[in-house]
Amino acid sequence: MGYLSCYDAKSAIATYQCDPLCWDVNTSPKARNSKRNKKLPGIRKFEYLDLVAATNGFSADSFLGKGSQGSVYRATLDDGKLVVAVKTTKLKKPPATCLLNHRPKRTGCTKCTSPAENEVEILSGFPSSRRIVNLIGFSTDSNLNKLIVVEYMPNGSLHVLLHSAPNPPGWALRVRFALQVAEAVRTLHSSNPPVIHRDIKSSNVLIDADWNARLGDFGLALRGHDANFGGKVTLPAGTLGYLDPCYLTPGDLSEKIDVFSFGILLLEIISGRNAIDVKYSPPSVVEWAVPLIKQGKFEAIADPRMGTPSDPRVIEGLAVLGAMCVRWKAEKRPTMVEVVECLKQVRKRIYGWPIWRSVKRRVGRREKAESLIKMGSRRNGKVLSVGVAEHDTSEAGNDQEVRSKSIGCEGEMKMQRNQSGNTQLGLLVRRKEEVGLRRSRSVGVLHNPRLSPRLGRAL
Repeated sequence: MGYLSCYDAKSAIATYQCDPLCWDVNTSPKARNSKRNKKLPGIRKFEYLDLVAATNGFSADSFLGKGSQGSVYRATLDDGKLVVAVKTTKLKKPPATCLLNHRPKRTGCTKCTSPAENEVEILSGFPSSRRIVNLIGFSTDSNLNKLIVVEYMPNGSLHVLLHSAPNPPGWALRVRFALQVAEAVRTLHSSNPPVIHRDIKSSNVLIDADWNARLGDFGLALRGHDANFGGKVTLPAGTLGYLDPCYLTPGDLSEKIDVFSFGILLLEIISGRNAIDVKYSPPSVVEWAVPLIKQGKFEAIADPRMGTPSDPRVIEGLAVLGAMCVRWKAEKRPTMVEVVECLKQVRKRIYGWPIWRSVKRRVGRREKAESLIKMGSRRNGKVLSVGVAEHDTSEAGNDQEVRSKSIGCEGEMKMQRNQSGNTQLGLLVRRKEEVGLRRSRSVGVLHNPRLSPRLGRAL
């Protein structure tokens, strides 16, 4: 069934793909080979010696890491104008017979293709996207090993950020990454023909220079011609821990296997735990997290290295969505379109409504911190409605102060007349851990039920 390799306590099962471009077993070899040898629009074919020079002979200084197919190196091309990542691969001996009972000779069956060839075929026929690691070109060495040239992602993989980085990403960044990966998978499933990735995992999510998540490694991806993937001839493949347990036969292939893998990734993002980690019992993140989610213990699965977000519903929304994605019955799992919409709602709880992002307001923690916010309108003289159930006033010259305890914190309403005789109203806010702001028609501020100092600093 191919080969089994273990890396970072995760096992990747890679198989030789049978006819990824056309699943019709009656397609003639001549027609199939013509598809393979056709010119790839927009994809460059590099000379092998140019890649050797660009990577300093594939030196240790250019080494970035190991992928599922081989080593990855940083390369500089076009006189330093283009920085790319070069993925080296090696031909692997296919099984004696493939699923179609083809008996390969020498290098393999002419109706089957390696993961490296499959990645080139998939990405070359897919439009460039800001949510995936796009293909730039390819090359072939003297031993017919394929080299894949893709966009360089300087900030490494999501797996390293979650499990090895000294400063793991915060909740805002985790929600951002989850949404961007979901958008990538939605794009694949919505394409014509649709594409199933089959290997969604944290090590295949790479972070670009702008800290955006990109989905990469399409070696196991498949492309279909319609929404019905049943009855296809491709063997099941994926990574243990992320692989849908219901994906046992070629007839089980559907977009919902990607939804399951994304659900595992989402639980990994929430908890900071590997999909499979033998240090814990149970080792599977699904078997550990889902029972806690069903009991409503959402914070119990949150990464202990992180504090709780300002709105606890952030963890709840992520956890419930993750549990929905890993449902046993594939038909009960949401589509990636629905997943994206759910994550957008969670993102609103992280960043607040758009008007809040434009408000340059900070809630200080210092004991005597004070901030003055203009709350009136010079044109029409309208003033915010402020309850004054308990207040006292004092006047000094042209200034008048009103102390009130009905606005959620100790404060002073200060009215002052300027030289032109107009009245200005301000609020002096003293230290308070949480400040509740209510809706105001005069300035159109939306009600936020909980604005903590931590969220205030983010604004």
